[in-house]
Amino acid sequence: MKKKEYLAWVKDLKELPQGEEIKLTIRDLTSGQRKYEARNVRAILYSSPEKLPDGDTLRFRSPVGVLLPDSWVIKITEELGEYLRGTPYQEVLSL
Repeated sequence: MKKKEYLAWVKDLKELPQGEEIKLTIRDLTSGQRKYEARNVRAILYSSPEKLPDGDTLRFRSPVGVLLPDSWVIKITEELGEYLRGTPYQEVLSL
């Protein structure tokens, strides 16, 4: 089975926990009908593909849209639905 590729926006890769479930909004980059579809998920991430050999590829963009050179691996553990509770742009407004 071909690995999927996803994209997420982050402020700082150093702040992402590895090996723990986190909530994340990702965009599907895999070719096909659902390309660019946004999904809210609970997932486990690692910076090293060896730690999650069956994981998919996760690329990152900065808050202003710059594609970061690092790619990680992701394993989606749960779909969280179309909407998440919270304040929109909470991270940006707190700066």
